[in-house]
Amino acid sequence: MARRVLRAIASDLLCPALSLVIALSSCRREEHAPAPSASAAALGNEFAAQGRERHLQEELARARARFQANTGLSDCAKSLQEKADLELCQAARAALAVLTAEPATSTELALGRLAPAALALARLSQRLRYLSLAELAERRSAHDAGAPPPPAASAMSAPATPAFAREGKHPPHIEQRALVLGESPVTQLMELSIRSERDVLRNIGAYLEYGPLPVRRAAFDNVERLRAVHPDWPLLTHLLQEAAVLESDAVLKGDLRRLSASGARSDQSAGTK
Repeated sequence: MARRVLRAIASDLLCPALSLVIALSSCRREEHAPAPSASAAALGNEFAAQGRERHLQEELARARARFQANTGLSDCAKSLQEKADLELCQAARAALAVLTAEPATSTELALGRLAPAALALARLSQRLRYLSLAELAERRSAHDAGAPPPPAASAMSAPATPAFAREGKHPPHIEQRALVLGESPVTQLMELSIRSERDVLRNIGAYLEYGPLPVRRAAFDNVERLRAVHPDWPLLTHLLQEAAVLESDAVLKGDLRRLSASGARSDQSAGTK
């Protein structure tokens, strides 16, 4: 009888305790990791904005140094004869002169100067590539037309020793011979034009990649207008692809991808012509 009473008392004491333990364990299971505070998210955004601003100022300082050190395109009349080609060269020179005249006081003014300069240089570079290839093909044709007849069979049995071997010199590298053949006023002007075109596009890319969102959107609008005027532009397509990778805004990222994809198709179709 006493044992039954003790078991009943123990049961009455243990049931509330077990219920309490179960309730506490269920409450712990329902606990979740605390969500990041608003202050931590704001701090991360501020850090990203500071990083963008630092990169932007570094790129703008680099661009200023490059434009100031750039002696500009050489005298167009020394390299080009056609009136249309001279006009392209003079337009590019004038656009570069505007960039180095005085610093822009606003983003809108800077982009308003950079976009026409990039377009003028792209048109000039494209034309100079064609003229350089045509000039190289003409030289090779003239060289082949004036080549001496092949030697007789008796002479072929004992090939002559090349001059560089008789003089103890190393044979000239193929790339070096091609470079010497291509060193003409047109080719030199083409190299200057392409280098300037890259510098101007990189300056636009600084605003497109590292500026605040309103600045990046303004740069995109300028680039979109450039693409509409000059679709066949591989350097611009590459710039858009890089900007799309770095972009954090979903809407602008989609616009960059769309525009770069349209440019890639245009570049491929132009390359097959």
